Amino acid sequence: MMKNCVGMLGVALAMSTPSEAFAQEEEDAAAKPIIMRHSRQIVVTASRAIDYVEQIGSAISVITANDLALNQARFLKDALQDVPGVQISSDRPGDMTSVSIRGSSSDEVLWLIDGIELGDPSNISTAFSPDHLVSHDIARIEVLRGNQSALYGSDAIGGVINITTRRSTGNGVEVSAEAEAGSYGTTSGGVSVLGGAGPMDFRVTATGYEHAGPSLTDPATADVPVTEQDGYSRYGFSGRIGIEASPDLQFQAIGFWQDSFSDLDNTGSDSDDVVRKVEHAVAGQAHYTANGFSAKATASRYQARRLYFGQWNAPQGDAYRGTKDNLLLDLTWRPIWEISLAAGGNLERERTNQTTSFSGNFREGMDTSSAYAEMALSPTDRLTVTGAARIDDNNRFGAFDTYRATVAYVLDAVKLRASYGTGAKAPGLYQLFDPSSGNPDLQAETSQGWDAGADFYVNNWLKFQLTYFNQRKRNEIVWDASRPPFGGYAQFGRTRAQGVEFGLTAEPHEAVRISQMFTYTDHEVANTIGAGYVDSGRPKYTGTTAVTVLPTDNVEVTARARYRDKDTSGFGGVTQAYAVVDLLASFDISARLQLYGRVVNLFDKQYQMSYGTNTQGLSGYGGVRVNF
Repeated sequence: MMKNCVGMLGVALAMSTPSEAFAQEEEDAAAKPIIMRHSRQIVVTASRAIDYVEQIGSAISVITANDLALNQARFLKDALQDVPGVQISSDRPGDMTSVSIRGSSSDEVLWLIDGIELGDPSNISTAFSPDHLVSHDIARIEVLRGNQSALYGSDAIGGVINITTRRSTGNGVEVSAEAEAGSYGTTSGGVSVLGGAGPMDFRVTATGYEHAGPSLTDPATADVPVTEQDGYSRYGFSGRIGIEASPDLQFQAIGFWQDSFSDLDNTGSDSDDVVRKVEHAVAGQAHYTANGFSAKATASRYQARRLYFGQWNAPQGDAYRGTKDNLLLDLTWRPIWEISLAAGGNLERERTNQTTSFSGNFREGMDTSSAYAEMALSPTDRLTVTGAARIDDNNRFGAFDTYRATVAYVLDAVKLRASYGTGAKAPGLYQLFDPSSGNPDLQAETSQGWDAGADFYVNNWLKFQLTYFNQRKRNEIVWDASRPPFGGYAQFGRTRAQGVEFGLTAEPHEAVRISQMFTYTDHEVANTIGAGYVDSGRPKYTGTTAVTVLPTDNVEVTARARYRDKDTSGFGGVTQAYAVVDLLASFDISARLQLYGRVVNLFDKQYQMSYGTNTQGLSGYGGVRVNF
């Protein structure tokens, strides 16, 4: 009798347990903050130890492949215009462009593509130039703002831009292609082939672009009449191949190659100068994960070759070649949910070789070895604290250390966050050793900065973030006209910047989407010995407002306004404040075929982003996308 009762009780418990457990899970889920229920987004750039966005105490923005398609961004820099805290110096396709985060210089932003660290040691300060990067094979862009040297070393004072390219996720073959044509003789296109079979996956992409004008020098501010139409062209290839050796171990090889040709002009007049640039990057990676432990090893090379032809260049062209090699090891261990540890190291070699009539010839290099560690603590589901430290040892000017700490606390629909970090920027080989202007006594620039903000997630239809930031730099490398014989690089500059960043996306109705970005930056410099801070003249504000309407399920129409304050910091003159309106539309003929088009500068506004550089007037473009 007793045995039967026990058996019946066991059956009853067994039958009731699943439903009770399910009810408990629903109750637990409902008790979680809204952000944790609806926004379990993973970001990989902000921390080496954690990756859920609700645990991240840094300010970060994510651009997806859908965002790129919606905004019809042909070049990567087009999409960066709409990110809080980011300013670009030119929206003209192929034009030389600097990218600033929170008032940083372009060389203080670190660029990564699939884990490959980009940077041209033959440039003035090893800056990467994103002028020729197109969006066709990009799956995701993460823009991390603020001092990140503790995790990424030199070049990350302003922040990090991390690009992830597309990767096949299943068996079979997929082809995606697009073609576009429009004003100024513009044609562009690209095709990607992705596939997978068992443990292997691959992607191969080819892209091309060209336009025939208008003049790079703006006739409105030129010193003499401008008649030349300045052309630009580029083409490139990229790809990746991955192999899953086991459920715990994966290997992949990735890379890209691109060739570009650009006409150049003076600020106030035409010029016959031209430049050809060929750049490539390759990497091999191995990734092992098991039982809360992860190890990732990367070996990469980035190389850029530039050849300038013009009045002041050698008949065979002035040649610059920069090469950056990296060996990286990243380790992560999460023994329990509340604790995550990360550590790693990096060996970096930079080489430059220039043969020029403009500033002379030289061949130089330097090596940097580094190590970092990070700890993340989550004593509760709502609170996460991180701390990181790094040391870099350069064979030219010694060692420097950097630190970073963040905190994130989740309320119901709000994540409060704050971060503090120190940064360092090593001088470039050109700044150190150029025969006409180099200074071998230069040391690393230093910085410190903090931010505080909140990310709001109101149900599924409204998300926005608000951040205050404050950053200071010392020992900045500046141009000193008093250095013999014709001026050169010295180290006495100081900068301070503070401001507010705001970003919003809303969907008040299933047929209406709204996005808003606005940044206010107060940027001051002290570039004279003993002098106080003065306003730098950089634009105080930038913003983007976009409204998308879906009149039917397969039609989208977007009105977008981009606006910016005047700029008095540039060489030659002042650019005035402006607002430019664009109109974009797309029509899905089927799930595999889309037509799209846009009208740029709808009201034919005359404006400049950099003084003297011409921008596009009223122009139109149309294209087609196909997937099969």
